[in-house]
Amino acid sequence: MLNILTVLAMLGRILLLGYERVAVKQAGEQNDSLASTFLLFGVAGVLMLPMLIIDQFSLMTWLYASLSSLFYSIAFFLYVKSLSTSEVSLVSPFYNFNVLFLLFLSVLFLSEAFTPVKLVGVFLLVLGTSLVERRQNLLESFKAVMTDHGCQMMIAASFLIAVGRIIDARVIRDHSPLAYSIGVYFMIAFYVGIMLMVRGKVGEITRAFSGDKKYFLGAAGANAYSYVFLLVAIQELEVSIAEPLSMLSVFVTLFLSYIILKENAKTRLLGVTNMVLGSILLLVSI
Repeated sequence: MLNILTVLAMLGRILLLGYERVAVKQAGEQNDSLASTFLLFGVAGVLMLPMLIIDQFSLMTWLYASLSSLFYSIAFFLYVKSLSTSEVSLVSPFYNFNVLFLLFLSVLFLSEAFTPVKLVGVFLLVLGTSLVERRQNLLESFKAVMTDHGCQMMIAASFLIAVGRIIDARVIRDHSPLAYSIGVYFMIAFYVGIMLMVRGKVGEITRAFSGDKKYFLGAAGANAYSYVFLLVAIQELEVSIAEPLSMLSVFVTLFLSYIILKENAKTRLLGVTNMVLGSILLLVSI
């Protein structure tokens, strides 16, 4: 039986992650993707700093945060780029490919259990992604999404995020989730800042923030605390279960993209429903 803190953490993550994608779209659509990524994580880190009153850093926390942030820096640049240049309701489900990668990586590196129920659950999740862009048959639907540049970027991002999640799960066994998450956010901003300097685009940060301040604040806050909620949850849940459950946030994203962005999200409900069925099977395997 899961304790109430874990349940509330997962619920908080699902709601915030669902809103985050819409806010990232609003913040990054008219701005440089690297600058948007820098602001997403830099602002999030600043918003979380007051919480250090109840926590503190250690040298090992920073070292681990520096390692996972290497993967996250590239992953979230692709994530922001994908959301900024494509329909949110189309590319968001492909973030969930990380559950496929996590299934195998968690077995290899975290010694988590591999069960037939988990495998069927992940299969349904992947099948659902094939149905988010309807064509005359399943094969054509799969081809349509696999050849979409935004979907390709999101799948690449999901693999790198899966690698980061494996590091996360190892680290928080012995380190504070809060201190570690703050370290991760500032290190991502640091790495992305270096890339901006190399490209001579540091000025894009000020331009982007001054034009879309409210969207960046909303996206950064949602991103930061949805990640903290995940770290809290995986102290009890296996990461190969907690992350797939986060896929329920797609319902929130579809609803908000329909209401706020006026996207035709209704046609993607069948694919998302398959994802939810897969998530239920993963719940049964707890």
